[in-house]
Amino acid sequence: MAAESAGVSQSSTLPPSVFVAIRHKTRCMVAEKTSENVCCRSPRQAQGFLYACDTPNWALVCRTFSSANLGNFQQSLLAFLTLFRRAPVNNNQDTQGKFRRQAGSFAITGAPVIDGQIPQRLEIRQLRKNQPQWNLYLLALNRFEQMDHSDVRSYYQLSGIHGRPFTEWDGVPMIQDMGYCSHTSNLFATWHRPYIVAFEQVLYGIVQEVATSIANDTNGEYKEAALTFRHPYWDWAAPASDGGPVLPAPISGSAYIVVHLPNGSLTISNPLYQYNFHSSDLSSFPDPPFNEWKETLRYPSAREASASSQNKLVGQQITQSQDSYAQRFVNLLQAYPRFANFSSSAWTPNSPGYDSLESLHNQIHGLIGNGGHMAVIDYAGFDPLFWLHHANVDRLLAIWQALHPNSYVEPSNEPIGSAAIAQGTLIDVNTPLKPFHNDSNGNFWTSATVADITSLGYSYPEIQGKSVSQIKAAVNALYASSSGVTIARRGDIQGHDDPNVAPIVAAGLSSDAPVEILPSPPASGNYTEWLTNIRVAKDALEQTFFIHIFLGDFHPDPKTWSMERNLVGTHAIMTPYVMKRDPLQSTIVTGQIPLTRTLRADEQRGLLDMKDEGKTKDYLTRHLHWRVTTMDDKEVPRDKVPDLKISVVAANVQAADAEDVFPVWGELKVQHGITNGRPGGLGNEDDA
Repeated sequence: MAAESAGVSQSSTLPPSVFVAIRHKTRCMVAEKTSENVCCRSPRQAQGFLYACDTPNWALVCRTFSSANLGNFQQSLLAFLTLFRRAPVNNNQDTQGKFRRQAGSFAITGAPVIDGQIPQRLEIRQLRKNQPQWNLYLLALNRFEQMDHSDVRSYYQLSGIHGRPFTEWDGVPMIQDMGYCSHTSNLFATWHRPYIVAFEQVLYGIVQEVATSIANDTNGEYKEAALTFRHPYWDWAAPASDGGPVLPAPISGSAYIVVHLPNGSLTISNPLYQYNFHSSDLSSFPDPPFNEWKETLRYPSAREASASSQNKLVGQQITQSQDSYAQRFVNLLQAYPRFANFSSSAWTPNSPGYDSLESLHNQIHGLIGNGGHMAVIDYAGFDPLFWLHHANVDRLLAIWQALHPNSYVEPSNEPIGSAAIAQGTLIDVNTPLKPFHNDSNGNFWTSATVADITSLGYSYPEIQGKSVSQIKAAVNALYASSSGVTIARRGDIQGHDDPNVAPIVAAGLSSDAPVEILPSPPASGNYTEWLTNIRVAKDALEQTFFIHIFLGDFHPDPKTWSMERNLVGTHAIMTPYVMKRDPLQSTIVTGQIPLTRTLRADEQRGLLDMKDEGKTKDYLTRHLHWRVTTMDDKEVPRDKVPDLKISVVAANVQAADAEDVFPVWGELKVQHGITNGRPGGLGNEDDA
């Protein structure tokens, strides 16, 4: 086969390199001299790295070499050929009884349980320590992303369930042009559970195929590791145990990643960094620039075809706001005993508990996507980080269930609807979670049938085999630094008296450095939790948007706001690509940004006395600020944001006195007056 048959152009001006093409459905390969940018599309190729570069029909490997390192190249090449000697996925093969396509519906049953031992989903950094499973995960996910799009189990089709291209999945009719996903709904948390299970089930099958294709696995280490593989989660709420960044390097560091095998190492396209669309995919997307972007993007550098991901900025945003969403994570477990309030972001009038699992989940989506795929409901499912994020959302649900076993999905009316549920439909614990079939006969999973995760073949470290007190101890061990009795170190606050003005901060005040957590003094007795409540119409700006909460001054440039040192938290209102404003049927959504740890930091610096409630309220009146931006970092005047109401609530809390108990929260009470009279502030006569 000539090199030109693989679409390779020749160049005589660059150093010679080896070119190998392995076609997916044959074993043909060619060794040719060719240019570095044909195979690897990276200048690093000239430094002697081995790369696997994927296109819809070819997997390409190249490396510059000399006579001195030709032997090493041949070893790496043999490892690659051994690994990919099969077609990427055999669509008819029965892999551990879970990957066979049967007549009828695709039965989502979960990955199999071997010998009655239910495997745990592991945090991604923990999975990385298990080298066999980590390498299998990377190789299998890489192969998964290349599956034939005509297969309902392909990465493309599974990702498209959540939104675009708005096509039927597994024969389940669509009653309107929307994704199947349930958002702003009592079914939000439970709908996503079988979704992750379906993804995990297919990935598990591919892991088995990869494990059986690895050469020199003489002791069966990889095959053994494959049997207990489960999809990992990314715990964005806990400080990294390795002291690394909140956003792990394998997710955002490079488009290529090294995998280690028994017979050597090689570098492949990093399947966690981005998903590469096939050229035909983009024609199914009507929305610019998503129909121009050939790969998933995070915080894109521009809204045009040439844009690239700004993963460094994503990491900085995630780090800067971690303090807020870590506290939110803990507060949801401690202070939200009713499922209806815990699950959905929809506003419940006169209920000061404004936070929810969905609202917290939106914050992460927004900070990762920021104008890219993860920030938009229609396209979020295509980003590989979506699956790690939602596995963690499911984990939070599972922990909450274990702590609150007597509350679950309650009957309610569907506020917005989905591709399979009409707006206004009465939904309850037995509502089918379409399009997810639990057998090949067309029956669907329901919230009732997905309640027990062990029946779906997995568990989590914090809850498996543990009592309630042991679960609380595990949660406290992970997130004790995120409670209101610890202190966050912050930037200087410039004094000012006018709450309507946020002066320019002193030069150098804004910083990309992460918030530092100081040791907390021993907690005992009662203390007060202070929180900012956010309420707004979901369709207020007809797109995803952000609300930034500051305690102190901040720079006037909106591009800096999500990384300001005086930022307490950035909240995201997540929508489809376009959500037409309908004032008569708008759904009001809520969120919450905790203030206590930030206030305690200021108290330690002598700026206030939190024991004096009046002085604390006065301090918040002078220093609490909020601003609104769109996904392109443009400010929207607060008085132009429909139904925006920012308020402050407080609760008396009895501090925990043991490592296996939680604090006891009193009633959340609205602190009228703090935001009254300001654009978007809650008035004294407004409903809470």
